[in-house]
Parts: sequence; structure tokens; C-alpha cells
Amino acid sequence: MTFKNSIDRYYFLGVFILFIVLIIGLGSYGLAETSEARYAEISREMLLSGDYFNPELLGIYHFHKPPITYYITTLGYRLFGINEFGARFFLQIALVIQLLLIYEMAKLLNYKRKTALIAGLIYFSMPIVLISSRNLTTDAYLTTFIIASLFCWQYYTTKGKLLFLYLSYIFISIAILTKGPVALLFIFGYIIPAKIIFKRSWRLSIHHVLGIIFCLIISASWYVSVIIENPKLLDYFIKKQLISRMTKASFNRAKPFWYYLPILIGLLFPWWLSTLPNFKKKLKSIKESSTENKLLLTSSLVMIVLFSIFTTKLILYILPMFWMISIFIASQLARISTCNRTILSKSYLVLLTCISLGLFIIWIIEPTFIHISILGVMIAFTVNAGSFMVYYFINSNQVIKPAAMASAFSISLLLISAKTLSENSSLINSTKDMVHFIDHTSIDSTKTILVYDYLLSSIPMYTSDLQITLKYKHNTTARETLFENDQTYRDHLWDINEPAIIPKIDSISQKPNTFLMVRNSSKLAPELSFLKHNFNKTKHYPKWTIYYHR
Repeated sequence: MTFKNSIDRYYFLGVFILFIVLIIGLGSYGLAETSEARYAEISREMLLSGDYFNPELLGIYHFHKPPITYYITTLGYRLFGINEFGARFFLQIALVIQLLLIYEMAKLLNYKRKTALIAGLIYFSMPIVLISSRNLTTDAYLTTFIIASLFCWQYYTTKGKLLFLYLSYIFISIAILTKGPVALLFIFGYIIPAKIIFKRSWRLSIHHVLGIIFCLIISASWYVSVIIENPKLLDYFIKKQLISRMTKASFNRAKPFWYYLPILIGLLFPWWLSTLPNFKKKLKSIKESSTENKLLLTSSLVMIVLFSIFTTKLILYILPMFWMISIFIASQLARISTCNRTILSKSYLVLLTCISLGLFIIWIIEPTFIHISILGVMIAFTVNAGSFMVYYFINSNQVIKPAAMASAFSISLLLISAKTLSENSSLINSTKDMVHFIDHTSIDSTKTILVYDYLLSSIPMYTSDLQITLKYKHNTTARETLFENDQTYRDHLWDINEPAIIPKIDSISQKPNTFLMVRNSSKLAPELSFLKHNFNKTKHYPKWTIYYHR
């Protein structure tokens, strides 16, 4: 990555500024249940136990994902402590790397530097990208390694540097160690269309063969290690974690085939507004566009169709295709009229103004389900004013204006959301405020927290109190215990479907240092109806109620 002209310097300076914005307020709000809390807790337990091969969640082996995300998170804990900032810090680094790679990738694909700059700004403005940077999961890291692999492959293909071919295979292996073989879909979903569209040779050289061998050795290293220790994992990885996720309603994530269509419409708003006027003409223009544009569109379409076929679906699953969409949109901005670009720019102003006014109204009427402070309102109107300044500072004839407004909107959202979430942990189902209430209510050092029919992974992050999950029917409490070496996990997971457990719950609930957490949307099982009578105090939260003794 070189600084050959002023656009390079502006872009890298801009990315640095965005990084500063990304870490503002990063640790000010609690961990979100369930996904973020789960990854954060597994990483915490891994760091404390020193076992980097066998991930555990609340004391039970958890082999749902390979370990790279946990390794990166434990590094964050080592640098910044076991807290929210440490858990999320390297997500911001991952996004910064993505922005740098997208800029260089666009240049490799023969787009102008200005187009590459605009592509980076558009990518940063994508809601799905911001979500991935604020919520600890595998997706941001997987996307980084996929883009890195494709960049290295493109660099080798374009400039013939063998080092980048080997680097491409190394990044593929790390991507597999991040989320499993699903990473290959994004790799092949780009490389195969590229070879067809550019009519490149399919012949594999000795370097490709060696690269594939290195990739297999690295990517299989963790899998082989844990399977040797526990042979039952081979069947588990193939059937439960690979085939089941693609063909069955695993982990309650089954969605219809058309699931991603409305999501894409929402995620790409307002960019598609510019296609509405003279739609047929614009469609013809796309068909006649450059070979690189055809590659980006074809690869994106292939990926969305593949993931639509799979039964298990989540929004972030399609994150690794948005770098291509961003470059394509950037290449089209110069083709649309100044009027259409103005509509795009003003759309972000309108959206941000609506958000600011909405927060102001909430501050005035003070509803029970959300709290907005005067500081939150001031932040909203300050960033709103800043966005108006950006709008009037950039001339409407400038192609970059919509992308600049989109980035200003995203920066505003980051600052507003950090303050809002810090005051409303219930919006992300965080346990932070509830656990702090429990700690301040009782000074007893041997408190017990009973969680009814739901797995709350973030509680150990905020307290050392004993946590017991009361398993009944909810899918989150159906823990996979087939790999456990003993029965010690039963100390923290009580199945109320077992008659012997009911007297234990009755006994512990009568102790003054016991707290019971029940979701407001959940009803106690009939056999536990005595619990509400065993406590004399309640504390209500938007999604939970805490029963305790005074």
C-alpha cells in the first residue's frame, strides 16, 4: 500500500479518523445477549483456564465455532482487561483493515483512486458493517480474512507475485479457522466467476498445489487436534455443524428462501433510490458496464442465491459480499445525474434529522421502555448540525458528496448509539444493569443467581456470584453435554424436568442471598409456582423481573 498521490493520503487519514470515532464509547454499554455475550464469555473462560483448544461456555464444552475469534478476543482482554472494550476492540481493527483492503482492491480492479475512496466511504456507511463492528461475533473477522485472501489472489493474478498467492491460501485457512468451511463459498463465489468472465486458465501450477496443501494443514490443525482428543467430534462437525446448518432448522435460525431480499432492500437504502428514475435505461447501462462491474454483480448474485438456498440464515451471514456491492455503487455514482446524487445526500440528512427529533420527543415524554438523557439529545443535535455542515460544504456537483454524507450519517449513528445503549441496556438484552442491581442489593459474598429457562452468558463478566440456569423448554438451555468428562456441569445447569431438582430449587430460593431472574415473556412452570411466594421483593426491567429477599 503506497501513497502515490493526495487521494491515497486523504483516504488513509480518513480511515484513521474513522478508527478514532469507532473506539469512542466502545465499552460504555453492556454485552448483548445472546451472541455477543456468548463469544465474550467463551473467550473469558479460555483466557482464565489457559485451554486454547477446547472452548467452554459456562463450564460446558462449546465446539460450535473454530477458535480464531476467541483467540483475538482473549488478546483484547490481555491488552485492555476483561471488559466490553477489550472484547470489541479488535472488531474495530478488523473494520479498519477491511477499509484499507477495499481501497486497494478497487485499484487492483482498475477503478480510479477516487472511485476506490468513495467505495470505502460507502462500505463504512453500510448498516450491516456497523453492526458487525459493534457486536462481537465471527462475522467481522471472517469478512476481513476473506477480503484479504481475495485481495492477495487478485494481486497475484494481476501482477504475478507468488508471495501473494501463498498469502491468499494462508488467509483462506485462517478464514476456515474462524467460521468453518463456509468461508470457501465466498472465496469460490468470487474466483470462479472471475475466471469465467475474464476467461482465465483453470490450470493449477505447482505453487497452487503447495498452497492448497498449506491451506489444508493450517485449516485442519485445530479440528484434527480436538478430534484426536475426542473422536465423537468428527461426526458432530460434519452432521451438526455443517450439514444440519445448511439443510435443517438448526439453532432456531430457519428462514424462508426470500429472507434476504427485503433485508437487502433495507440495508441498501437509500442507494437504490437513484435507480428508480429511468430504470430501464439504467438497467441497460449496467449490462453494458465494465467487465469488473459484471464480476462484482455476478459474484454478489451467486453468494446471495447460495445463502438463500441454505435453511439457516442470519443477517450477518451475507456481510462478506458487501465490499463488492460498495465498489459497484461507487463506480455508478458518476453515471447518475446531479439531481439523483442530491436526493441520495438529502436522504441521509432527513434520516438523521428524524432520529434526532425522535430522541428529543422521547426525552420530552419520558416513556417507560426507554430513557434518553439531555446529553443524548445534545449529542444527536450536535452530530446533526455537523452533517448539515458537511452537506453545505461539499458542492452538489461533486461525485463524492453522497458517500461523504453516508459516512457522516454512520459516524453520527455510532456516537448516538453509544450513548443511547449505555443508558438502555435492555435494548440489547444486556444483564449489566441487572447484575449491578443484585450486587448493590446484597453485600453477601456468596450470592446465588437463578436464571429461569434462558441462557445468560454475560453474567460472569459482571460478577463472581454463583449462576444456576434452570432448564425447562427454551432452546438456549438445551446445552450439548455429550463431550463432558464428568457431571460437574450439573452444578450450574439444573433441569427442572427432573423431579429431584424441584426440592433443591425450593430450598435455595428461601435463602436470603438468592435472586431469581425470569423473562417477562415467560411463565414459570406449574411445578415452580411456589417460587414467587418464596421471595418478598421484585425489581422490574423491560424484559426481565428479578425476585429477591429484603
